[in-house]
Amino acid sequence: MRGTGSLLILLIAAVAAGVLLVVFKPDQLPRTDTQNGESPSAEAYVEEILRLRFKAAPVLLPVPRETWLARVDANLSAQFGPGGLARRSRALDLLGFREFSGQSLRQGLSALHSIGLRGWLDAAEGALLLADDFDETQTEDGVLLHGLLSQLLIEQISPMAIGQLSDDEWIAESALRSAISESITAKLREEKRESFLLPTSLVTERESLLAGLPIYLAALGELPQERGAARIFVETRLRTQSRTLPDLVENPPRSTLELLGGDHSSIAPVTLPTLPTNHVNQLEESLGALQVQTLIEWMESYEQAQALALLWRGDRYRLFANSSGDHLIWICRWETETAAKRASEILAKLDDDSHTPKRFISASVDGNTTTFTNCADSETRDFLLQAPHGLRPR
Repeated sequence: MRGTGSLLILLIAAVAAGVLLVVFKPDQLPRTDTQNGESPSAEAYVEEILRLRFKAAPVLLPVPRETWLARVDANLSAQFGPGGLARRSRALDLLGFREFSGQSLRQGLSALHSIGLRGWLDAAEGALLLADDFDETQTEDGVLLHGLLSQLLIEQISPMAIGQLSDDEWIAESALRSAISESITAKLREEKRESFLLPTSLVTERESLLAGLPIYLAALGELPQERGAARIFVETRLRTQSRTLPDLVENPPRSTLELLGGDHSSIAPVTLPTLPTNHVNQLEESLGALQVQTLIEWMESYEQAQALALLWRGDRYRLFANSSGDHLIWICRWETETAAKRASEILAKLDDDSHTPKRFISASVDGNTTTFTNCADSETRDFLLQAPHGLRPR
């Protein structure tokens, strides 16, 4: 079950939503009051904070909710491919995220991009979609506009390679952008604290969404929140002056291991066994450190999940099918043999004979590598366990 750590995170976020964590130096920030003249425009304010300039005039489009949701759906299809989210839902279910046996990954991601929000960046079109009643003269919408514009500016400077990123890269880069945006809006909420003494209905709606999502999706939504890993990643690097905002924008993290405090260079690609000709490959992807942490937390404990996530050194899973049904193999490399053994012990708990129809599940260890299989027949499971696989040299 989800550990007390995640519950505490949600409670803190619900009470303290909008409080700025990222430490911008006073001389980094433009003034938003009118004591020394006219307030800067939202565009100028964002440019000054990020120390970057818009390459083109921002495009802001008020749209009805149906249009917003249709554009979200189109962007998700561009990133994950036709049928890609349905296949991921099935793979995640077989990996142990049992919530996806009855819930749609597409619907969950669509909710993350629309519920509790007043605007959303349509990266494919390079435009900000705003709620059709958006009014920047109102305090809350005016504050939110700054964060939205920061996302648009980042996209203009460093366009996301839609459809070309692995899932883990997409999560890491998206979280960084959202964390910067949330930090800017949090700073402005603090300046206008008299209007935000209590959580607004929008904040409450967002927190309710995160509390009700499957744990895989809730983990994504929590990343840019006040105590989320992406916010802490940004804050720490700015405070220690090890990175600048322009540097973070132009050279974003390439893995969630970086967001958790690990070293991306320690990751080694993992190879999967070659499939026989009578099997159809449906999907190959990686969970990444964040979702390994999420899975272990769900199955074991928050403390165990944190420890193993930082020892993760690469993984790869494959969803495939034959005449018996669908199958999954997941191979994960760890820093130590002890971590590999512990992960195998946790994953072995999935073989609980509760599946209908019966599934053939195994979890094994070879040095610092864990192999997990979830198959529709025993023959495929045995083939996977005997087939050569492993790691590519670093």
